[in-house]
Amino acid sequence: MSLWHPMRLGQIIAFDDTRVSAGSTEEEKKYARISTKGAGIGFSALRIVVSIWTDDASKPAYVRIYIDDESTPRAEISSTSTSEETKEKIINILDLTPGIHYVRLKLYSAGGTAYNELFEIWGVV
Repeated sequence: MSLWHPMRLGQIIAFDDTRVSAGSTEEEKKYARISTKGAGIGFSALRIVVSIWTDDASKPAYVRIYIDDESTPRAEISSTSTSEETKEKIINILDLTPGIHYVRLKLYSAGGTAYNELFEIWGVV
């Protein structure tokens, strides 16, 4: 018996591939509006996929993911790669009220320049 189901992998609900950069100050660079009741299916988590890299391997790049106006990030992704690499995190959203929410990507570096291009949000049942 197979446990595979297409929604276990997720459904893409937002995408942005604009290249952005930031220095040592955390800056909001991208956001997406999502519904916690997408297509009649209540998502329990979001799979966040980003590309991230830095101009100096000794100064890591960081992406932080926030929901709405939260002051604490739901996820942090870092990289010391000087070439674009893709990373992902799963964040639980069961605590969100039904409706429209903002998923915010903030970018910064520990002294160099941080880069992001790919930003995908997948809804996971």
